[in-house]
Amino acid sequence: MSRLQIPYEKVHLNPTDFDPAGFDPILRRFLGESVNTPMILEVFSGTGQFMAFLREGQFYWAGAKGDSGFEGITIRDFFSRLTRARQPRIVVYQASLVLYHSLLVYLQKKPDLKISSSLVDLDDLLDGTEKEHRNAIVTALQPGNLVMLRYTDGKAVACYHGLSFSRPGRADAREDFLVKVCTMSAHSVFEINLFTDLSVTHSEDARLIPNDYQGTISSFFMNQPPKLVVRLKNRPLKTYTFTGRQLTIGSVPENDIVIDHAGVSRHHAVIESSKSGYRIRDLGNKNATLLGGRKIETAELRSGDLISIGQYQILFHIPAEDSDGGQPAERPGAAPEARPGSRTKGSVPGARAPRLYRSSDNEEFPLSGERTVIGRGRDADIRLGGFLAPRVTVEITRTGGDFVLQKTAGQRDVSINGESMAEKVLEEEDLITIGSEEFVFKR
Repeated sequence: MSRLQIPYEKVHLNPTDFDPAGFDPILRRFLGESVNTPMILEVFSGTGQFMAFLREGQFYWAGAKGDSGFEGITIRDFFSRLTRARQPRIVVYQASLVLYHSLLVYLQKKPDLKISSSLVDLDDLLDGTEKEHRNAIVTALQPGNLVMLRYTDGKAVACYHGLSFSRPGRADAREDFLVKVCTMSAHSVFEINLFTDLSVTHSEDARLIPNDYQGTISSFFMNQPPKLVVRLKNRPLKTYTFTGRQLTIGSVPENDIVIDHAGVSRHHAVIESSKSGYRIRDLGNKNATLLGGRKIETAELRSGDLISIGQYQILFHIPAEDSDGGQPAERPGAAPEARPGSRTKGSVPGARAPRLYRSSDNEEFPLSGERTVIGRGRDADIRLGGFLAPRVTVEITRTGGDFVLQKTAGQRDVSINGESMAEKVLEEEDLITIGSEEFVFKR
């Protein structure tokens, strides 16, 4: 895979080998410098290239080069790829705000026009852009070689290629662009792209790093995404993972969390991601949204907050921010931990494996093996006792970091969060019902 050399205005860190021990000080240094000047951090190796854009002291956007060009990735994925890359090297560039924005347009947007062109076609395209007074970006691309021409209201205002900076006496950006492209065309065919949509956006998990945050920058973004556990009468019904920029709550099917109840409006509330964290916003309906028992219109969310909508409660938690290393903080009505003296199978001192909590008798069963069987048989790891116990066998199998539940025998239904199903990858707080028995899956 050929490396794309992006235009830049100054190199702040020459290409250097990635050192995990020294990476966090580098990040903190350039996040600090990005308060005044936009910075671009590039990582490249023989198998890939990806970038992080820094501005105003925070991560703004990240992208990776694929077979068909660059694509946006989460900042979490940026760090994940860095740990998997083979012998990666790092370089940090400074860019003016206009260049920074132009690069984001090029990397984020699909072009309005994309052609393999000649110089005559290019001249006609530039004439049309100027005649129509467009705000636009025109790029010429060869493998690893990028030239950018920026238009404002039909006027060519900047040309960027390689080391780019203002040159005294060179006021004609269009002429600079054509000279560079002409040089490119002597070697091979070039591709022309025209962009007229110049709006850009941040990565979906871009958020402000608190000043008092004591961990590494990478660990801040590698934390698991927030989860929302919907409960009714203190019983968990379903768990949702917040993976995008917003999550809507309401009674109609087009919402992300659908709660069909008279006390829930059609479009009731929305939870939004921003660079400062997460917020919940009531959508102005007649049914109130409560946060911690208090009616709100909009409010910041913190891990462990309890949202009340109608008769339902929604627990918002960020696993890695909770004090017990990933579990949601207990709230009144949550399934309690195993009480002293309750039977726990296969427990390992000092370890805390994912587990099933059986609400009928307050038992807890660690899922410490590769396979756990639930059924009536004597060989079951978790036995369904009693004369009326259903003739059904369920297996929970560990697959990597996931636990997959499957009904393997019997005619009776198994339901998870109120829905009948024979197989499911278990999520935090999933409610598993087998006959009259109920289990809650916990990590």
